[in-house]
Amino acid sequence: MQVLRARAAIIAIVLLVAGCGSDEPATAPTVSVQVPPGDTTRTSTTEGGEGQTAQPDKPSGPAEGAEADPRVTELERSAARTARAYVAAIDARDGERLCGLLAPGAVEELELPVNRGGCAGSLAASIGYRDPRGFPVWEHGEVSAIRSVDLEDSTAKLVVTVVTRFADRDELSVEDDVIYLERSASRWLIAKPSSTLYRAVGVADVPPSVLAPPG
Repeated sequence: MQVLRARAAIIAIVLLVAGCGSDEPATAPTVSVQVPPGDTTRTSTTEGGEGQTAQPDKPSGPAEGAEADPRVTELERSAARTARAYVAAIDARDGERLCGLLAPGAVEELELPVNRGGCAGSLAASIGYRDPRGFPVWEHGEVSAIRSVDLEDSTAKLVVTVVTRFADRDELSVEDDVIYLERSASRWLIAKPSSTLYRAVGVADVPPSVLAPPG
């Protein structure tokens, strides 16, 4: 009898020592939840071992640049590239490049201040023209954003934001330009001069007709 009591006392002491060995609570068992392939939900494990389903990952949203936006078609991308190339050619005073981007006859809508006997030479000499009447002298322009691209059959209408610097002004000019394009074979061409080109060749009062579709 005494032997049994002694054994019981020893067992009680061992259990007491084991229970006092650490102040940290026992770790709950981890519960794993299988997520089906393609599911975007995430599962977290609580201290009690119960799985909690978090909110699905939010989509990253459309990219700021049209080139990276999956919702933009290749025709829209190429139209946007043509509009940027058009403004870049004006900025570079590259008459040859600019004439290559204009649809046949489009340059005839402009009354260029300098005539060099051809499209390329006349445009190159006219961009940045200093009018003796003191009109603003165009110096630099670039596209800062493509606002919209509207396609219809073989034509396109783009609204782009152009930042312009005039040589005789301290502040930059920021305005939206409407650029019309037309398809020719496998590429886009500028259907008519936009306000950016008018300003670049020294036209102070851009005619309202630049906003109308090509006739």
